[in-house]
Amino acid sequence: MAPIDLPTAEALAREALAAYGLPAGTELALLKQRENVVFALTAGSDDYVLRVHRQGYHSDAELSCELDFVRALHGEGVAVPDFVPAADGRGFQVVGGARRAGPHQVDLQRRIANHGNFGDERTAVDGTAVLPPEDFRALGGLIASIHDATARSGYAMAVPRDDWDLEGLIGAQPAWGDPLRLAELAGADRETVVRAIARVREDLAAYGSPEHRFGPIHADLTPENVLRTADGLVLIDFDDFAAGWHLFDLATALYFYTPHPRAAEYRAALFAGYEAVRPLDDADRAAFPAMLLARGLTYLGWSADRRGEPTAEWHATTVLPHVVRLARDLIAKGTP
Repeated sequence: MAPIDLPTAEALAREALAAYGLPAGTELALLKQRENVVFALTAGSDDYVLRVHRQGYHSDAELSCELDFVRALHGEGVAVPDFVPAADGRGFQVVGGARRAGPHQVDLQRRIANHGNFGDERTAVDGTAVLPPEDFRALGGLIASIHDATARSGYAMAVPRDDWDLEGLIGAQPAWGDPLRLAELAGADRETVVRAIARVREDLAAYGSPEHRFGPIHADLTPENVLRTADGLVLIDFDDFAAGWHLFDLATALYFYTPHPRAAEYRAALFAGYEAVRPLDDADRAAFPAMLLARGLTYLGWSADRRGEPTAEWHATTVLPHVVRLARDLIAKGTP
């Protein structure tokens, strides 16, 4: 499904407001428009974030599963969003059935007071991001706390989602599309990536998926999805959560910073922060390069299916050489 246009998204948001006991005329301020459209609003003394989901990305059962996961983490004291139930007790509403755009899911959460995101993808890739390693230590601790809280809560996924396992990452039909369909990936670079994909499959199959390495994860831990608050870092946007390797969250957190001049420092700090809460072992470290490349390949597949969109074009041009470099490095690493 194509992303929804802003006027339609606002109309759908206003249709949903009544279900949450909020006036239809409430002022809506655009926060983000990419796959979903996200608005900020204030009602009385309370600040909220309202999310209009892209049509058809998740079923109602899959979205309920996502919200249940976030509530489980919130119940364990993890810094995540606090979703507001509608008047009928449901975690989200489906509106727009009578509109040309068709039905869309809408949810509401309390707005988290913050002073910006952890960072952004573009300054991470071009090396201009000015972040101390201590920030990555804090981020590693947050990721570990989420994995720990998931285990403590006993959360089990009620319905299947697009898992971030071998098939979801590099199978015949990857969850985010086939990276080899990207037109810019050609010639020797394409051959390198094909060889590296075989190596990713070999390494991750050997790594395995026991419970202490694999389970429900956030799966989209980009710098834009982490907020800086007075009380520390807060993780938002669980839209792509599913079962996957815990290491995949670490790989996502570091991925855009791999071209950065301080990448080695950032990686060491991220791992140290994680290990202060949850242990890692030699197998985790050995599998990390394959996981990092697998993360990069998902973005190429995503871009191949969205040509013309600014973010897709950026991945297909600016970021692509860094993915090829990761592929070469993995091949050169030798058998673990």
